[in-house]
This record gives sequence, C-alpha cells and structure tokens, in this order.
Amino acid sequence: MCGRFALSTPMDQIALAMEAEPLSDLTSFEPSWNVAPQSLIPVATEVGQDGTGEVNRQFRLMRWGFRPSWAKASNREPINARSETMHDKPMFHSAAEHRRGVVPVDGWYEWMTTPQGKTPWYHHVKNGPSMMAVLWDTWNGNGQPLESCVILTQAANEDCVEVHHRMPVILDDGTLDAWLRDGTLPSPPVAGSINRYPVSRSVNHANQDHPGLIRPIPRLFDQEYGA
Repeated sequence: MCGRFALSTPMDQIALAMEAEPLSDLTSFEPSWNVAPQSLIPVATEVGQDGTGEVNRQFRLMRWGFRPSWAKASNREPINARSETMHDKPMFHSAAEHRRGVVPVDGWYEWMTTPQGKTPWYHHVKNGPSMMAVLWDTWNGNGQPLESCVILTQAANEDCVEVHHRMPVILDDGTLDAWLRDGTLPSPPVAGSINRYPVSRSVNHANQDHPGLIRPIPRLFDQEYGA
C-alpha cells in the first residue's frame, strides 16, 4: 500500500538522470513532502497522450487515482493496484499491456497499527530518489482529457514488512527500461536497501506540507517500540 509520498528533488534533475523530456513549464510540479491521492503527479512514460503509439520518454502530470477510459467518474477510484493480478483485473488489464509508467519519489509513507493508534513511518531507498511503477489511462468523459494513474504494489520485503505487508513496486536504473518497454516487473528490493522510521502524525493532514514531515521522531520510537 502507498497512501502518501514525498518528492522534493528538482524534476529537471530527475528528468536528466532518467534521460526523459522534462515537464513543460506550463505543467510544473512543486516540491512536496506530502503528496496525497487526487494530486497531479509527474509520471514518465514512453506512450503518447492518446494512450497509443511510442514516444520518446517524457514526463507528464497525471492525477493519482485511476479512472479507465471506459469508466464513469467515481469517488472510489483506486490509488494502488496489486502487481500480481494487474493482468487479470478488467480495470487494469489494458493499461498493464499498453500504458505503463513510473513516478519518481524521495520516499513514501506507510501506517503501522499500534496500541496508540496508527503511526506513520517514512520509507526511502538508501541510495537516493527511486521510482515507483504505475499504470495509467486517458479518460475523455467530460470533453477534457484526464490522464490518471495507479501505483503498483507488491509483497513487502524484509525492510518494510513489520510496518505493512505491502509496498510499492520499486524500480532502479537497471529495471526501468524493461518495465516501460516490456512490462517486466523487478524483484522486491534486497534486504538492507530501504531505511524506515516513524514520523509525525501531521502527515495525516493533506494541508501539512513541509520538510519536517520526513524528520524521524526518536522519542516516539523509543517509547512505543523499545529501541
């Protein structure tokens, strides 16, 4: 599961590293430490805006909350999809075959259920920004095209499983091309590659957005988990 994430690394820097066309000046993405569902997020893909035809790798803003081209607008549009069943689900099958992408992130949040309530934990790949696999589609129901996406999840690796049993599908430079071009999913990250720690419950509020959200809370960790 992935319900919030952080992305403050400059998009031009990320686009250069990924050899992708950057976002247009008219569709820029502001740094955020609390990206929530329904936000417009930067997605890199090699499929054109009409959902067909190959293009040079490029970033476009897409809404986080998946709406297939054939669907009616709904208040329950998914933000996550299980990678293991994406080809079997009618909602995701076509996108899994033809419209794949990635969203860059500095890290993401998961919530652990504790006697004190749900505690958010920040997770990040230790060697810098990473990429999460997404599926996307274009909806034309109101005359204005809407590109929307869903983040794929997989079974959590050893670094993450104590907080939540699912985690995003994480790609790196070595697995990016195979995912975008062939739909080949990587194995979960090896143990020891992801760092995690508890953070303030302020991240629960979408109107809170500042670097302090990803700061660890040692006291909370010490009191609740005996470290």
